Amino acid sequence: MCASGKYTSRGPALIPRMKTKHRIYYITLFSVVLLGLIATGMFQFWPHSIESTAEWSLDRRSVHDAPLVRLPVSSPIPERGDLSCRMHTCFDVYRCGYNPKNRIKVYIYPLQRFVDEVGVPISSTGLSREYNDLLSAISDSDFYTDDVTRACLFVPSIDVLNQNSLRIRETAQALAMLPRWDKGMNHLLFNMLPGGPPDYSTALDVPRDRALLAGGGFSTWTYRQGYDVSIPVYSPLSADVELPEKQPGPRRYFILSSQTAIHREYRAELERLKEENGEALLLLDKCSNLSQGAASARKRCYKGQVFDYPQILQESSFCVVLRGARLGQATLSDVLQAGCIPVILADSYILPFSEVLDWKRASVVIPEEKLPEMYTILKSIPHRQVEEMQRQTRWFWDAYFSSMKAIGMTALEIINDRIYPYAARTYEQWNNPPVVVTVILTFPPL
Repeated sequence: MCASGKYTSRGPALIPRMKTKHRIYYITLFSVVLLGLIATGMFQFWPHSIESTAEWSLDRRSVHDAPLVRLPVSSPIPERGDLSCRMHTCFDVYRCGYNPKNRIKVYIYPLQRFVDEVGVPISSTGLSREYNDLLSAISDSDFYTDDVTRACLFVPSIDVLNQNSLRIRETAQALAMLPRWDKGMNHLLFNMLPGGPPDYSTALDVPRDRALLAGGGFSTWTYRQGYDVSIPVYSPLSADVELPEKQPGPRRYFILSSQTAIHREYRAELERLKEENGEALLLLDKCSNLSQGAASARKRCYKGQVFDYPQILQESSFCVVLRGARLGQATLSDVLQAGCIPVILADSYILPFSEVLDWKRASVVIPEEKLPEMYTILKSIPHRQVEEMQRQTRWFWDAYFSSMKAIGMTALEIINDRIYPYAARTYEQWNNPPVVVTVILTFPPL
């Protein structure tokens, strides 16, 4: 009985004490969860890094106001470039991660002015209008992020579009100084005019480690299949000259050649074809009686007769695109804009965006050695197929060639499709012009 009474006397005191302990435990747990949620929210919206910047825009900052970065002579230089690079060996896809929109995020480095130890810039032109247009287009797209920690792809604000304007060694040193360079991993460089005299290599000569290259003159020897992106050489005439779209059908000329400074052997062969086929072929060259300049660039001549360029391209069914000093030619873009079917004679040339575009639908590719047979080859193409190709050429230009924005967005779309293949665009989406549906409204009689 005593034992029973002892238990009874302690029982009522123990039960409330146990409830208090549980209450404290649950309050503490709730507080920890709440603090965790608050911390997560702050992390989500607070700047993640000192490298985060406001939206990239040249309008917000002048090139002359950009920070000056002096390159010591001893600055490291990247490796030449790994020709064995592929997406699974030289690209870290885990940076891209998963996101509901299946879109890579692209970070643009802040604008800086790089000079050597004595103050000489690494480029004779600085930031070109074309490269500024490209960077602005990226910053306005849904690819862009100003948070470097979330970026899948990094684009330098160093303009390497035209190798002729660059100091090769110093440009490479500037790339290596970028905070996230990491041997070029996940970095993308845009170049349209590679190489220089006398050899004119077909890829940018600036050492770039593992960086991807969107290049405008790749050959089969320098193009890394499935890694690099072959892009067109942008034609400045695209922004200055508007060519109204011309309906498919017969043209005044069958074949037209408008390039200047082509190799004398090609010129001799074209002249022979002209002699054999007369008015069916128009062979143009630069105008010797005009002073050099912008006005001269928009003119072509034949035996003293002056033609407006690129307008004259619309008067021919086929337009010749021959290799020049470089494989990539701005002429290709001019020809597409005119709705003239390009006849491409440039052995080993990797055609722009050939990873996704079916060039058989919009061009005729002929080996250089078969130039003497060009007229016969083109005559064998049925008229209906010619008209379909004329439609396709103009659509290719509108969709993928017409501006630096179109070129840049297409390059990023191709890279995006590699990283998220399950969400990639189909062949038809890349190559079929959108169907225009005409709705005819009929009204009942009054």
